[in-house]
Amino acid sequence: MPRLSFVAILLLALSFLTGCSKDDPANAQPGNCLEALGQDPKTTGFHIVDCGAPNAAYKVALRLGRFDSCQTNTYGYATSGGSRRSGWHLCLTLNAKVGDCFHQEVGFPTGKAVKVPCGAGATYRVVKSVPGTADKALCGEDAVDPVRNDLARPIALVYPQPPLTICTDRA
Repeated sequence: MPRLSFVAILLLALSFLTGCSKDDPANAQPGNCLEALGQDPKTTGFHIVDCGAPNAAYKVALRLGRFDSCQTNTYGYATSGGSRRSGWHLCLTLNAKVGDCFHQEVGFPTGKAVKVPCGAGATYRVVKSVPGTADKALCGEDAVDPVRNDLARPIALVYPQPPLTICTDRA
């Protein structure tokens, strides 16, 4: 029994020393939510937060191998610097419901999205969210693809896996 305790303590210490904490994005799985870190308008890092937290701007849709691709440029992404075997790639959607507002200085998918109160500091507002369906037409004729980086126009965020359509408009 003492040997088991020593091994458990050793593993816990090793986990602490390598920086592997419960909020580390290396531990993120589909359904987890993330906050973007840093002051840069482009996303430079993440940590896991509760999905109901006001800073939970992203949700993990897919967890892939290091060199796999999200297959569409609507997803945000987080990538490890690990080897092919140990590395990972996260495909991220906005963690958004109708009425949520976001501030974003640089367009999708690399610009950092931050949930903010609706008003002067918001760049756009979520006007429709349709889980289970990936269809740009749900956002109307005026909606543009996010790669146009035109945050002043309605945007259709269409995520194929799991299917989700989020429509935004100016805040």
